[in-house]
Amino acid sequence: GVAVAFGAPVGGVLFSYEEVSTMFPNRTMIRCFFAAVIAALTLLWYNPTGQGKLTMFESATPDMPSIIEFPWFVLLGIVGGMLGALFVRWNIKISANRAEGTPFRKRVPIILEVSFIALITAITSFPSLYTRNLSSVTINALFHTCEDDVGPRPYSADMMGLCNGNEPAIHTALVQSLLLAAAVRFLQMTVTFGTGVPCGLFVPSLYTGACLGRCLGIAVQWMYIAIGWPATSVHPGVYAMVGAAAVLGGVCRVTISLVVIMYELTSALQLVVPFMMAVLTSKFVGDYFNQGIYDRCIELRQYPYLHEPDEYVSEEKAASIMDDDVECLYVDVGTLGEVMEKATSTHFGGFPLVRSATDATLLGYVHTSELRAQCIKLSTSGIVKDNARVIFASFMPQEEQAPNALDFSPLVDQTILRIDPQMAVSQVHTLFRQLGLKIILVAKGANLVGIITKKCFLHHLHILEGHSTTPHEMIEDTPDDGDEDGDRRSTWLGGPRVRPSQAPAQAPPSDSGLEKKDVTKTRLSQPSQNLESLRLFVSAFNPPAANACVEVDETSLSPKRRPKKSLGKWGNFTTVSVPTDSVRDFQ
Repeated sequence: GVAVAFGAPVGGVLFSYEEVSTMFPNRTMIRCFFAAVIAALTLLWYNPTGQGKLTMFESATPDMPSIIEFPWFVLLGIVGGMLGALFVRWNIKISANRAEGTPFRKRVPIILEVSFIALITAITSFPSLYTRNLSSVTINALFHTCEDDVGPRPYSADMMGLCNGNEPAIHTALVQSLLLAAAVRFLQMTVTFGTGVPCGLFVPSLYTGACLGRCLGIAVQWMYIAIGWPATSVHPGVYAMVGAAAVLGGVCRVTISLVVIMYELTSALQLVVPFMMAVLTSKFVGDYFNQGIYDRCIELRQYPYLHEPDEYVSEEKAASIMDDDVECLYVDVGTLGEVMEKATSTHFGGFPLVRSATDATLLGYVHTSELRAQCIKLSTSGIVKDNARVIFASFMPQEEQAPNALDFSPLVDQTILRIDPQMAVSQVHTLFRQLGLKIILVAKGANLVGIITKKCFLHHLHILEGHSTTPHEMIEDTPDDGDEDGDRRSTWLGGPRVRPSQAPAQAPPSDSGLEKKDVTKTRLSQPSQNLESLRLFVSAFNPPAANACVEVDETSLSPKRRPKKSLGKWGNFTTVSVPTDSVRDFQ
């Protein structure tokens, strides 16, 4: 995709390596490189621009920028990082409010939303010359220099008003027009990215940064003229290229691949060092405020994606994060009809196999998809009746096996990874990330004691790292049938688990004016629990329930108040209570 869209095959491979993949073995790299080569050759053969070149915005510069210009490139990186952080914040809020299941999405179909965005984009883009043309045309003009001996000018003799003959135009009206165009395009891409059309990130980011960079280049020329320095040594087109890289780096938080993509886009080898400075600065500044747009989208959609471990130290063990309420299969599992009902009605991706309800000896793991397929095959054959007995004969003594029973032993996966309850959480993280696992069984000796799924582990990591999620950013995760780490996720606050079925009797009186109802209460093991954990808790159990009431140390927290503001009055807390009918995914 990057190879075709921007004529950057090497940058595309590096982008996949840096941003997209959890694991990137050598064979994957070779396949990516092969795909990029084929894409580049196809682009050369098709020649959509009529120039016979891969480079999209080729613009040669006369010389290497002076060392005294490098602080301006760092400034562009700072501005790009701040704009990127602002874009991520606004776009994620917009995307959360229009996600599937939200009131907005129920009222507004995706086609209507996209059509409306297209209409507003056309209306807001038409008044200005710089937003009326295609973005690629304007970006090419912004990148280009005005000297005749540097290279051919693109598209128009006057470079869209950016040049006065062989000199760059530096009048105030031009700066105002470019700033307005950058603001319009920034707002447009903030609304567009994440809608029902896969667009609105790369080129608009380049456009916004190019406009801002060109404006800074003009301002530097004004300053040089004011202090008597030769302004001809400053090329606004160079600032436009660096600004484009800075804003895109602030949005995506990629580094090496972005520098290579910018080089392939512009063929400006002498600008590699300015690109590196601007991109690195924008990443540091953006990371100070929030994560990149891809990471935030992954969190918003609750994809089970594990990043590299952060430098945090945790003394927790696997026993403290596992789910010990596990639904299992026994070696004498029941009739074919019962197994069929279990396999078709469950949303789990599989079941641990143990000997019996009283003997938790772990024998293996049975995947739901294979179990369902086998049951359907037998039940539709017309030979086997639904009351036929199903067993796992390989794990039963001969004398205990029912006559004429169906043997499902070949469905058992005995290679499923199992760990000891005392394994450190950091090692569990490494297993999930490096081995690409979805599920890990926890066994003490030979007995099954719990299960850890990837989604469960991710939720736990968010608490360890102090991340909190606001109510608008939480989207209920309804796993697909057959998801290995389906509905087993839980939220932990560091104390003993309380299941909904174990809820005590009555909530203490509160000042909320709500009627008393059964509550789930847990006393936390550490009185000075992290407030971020409580915020996560309150975010999970305040609305959707209209009459939900959360109480902290018997002090009512109104569900209509934002948790982040209303929790400031509690420094330490020991007890959290919520109505039983509001409990969701909490242990």
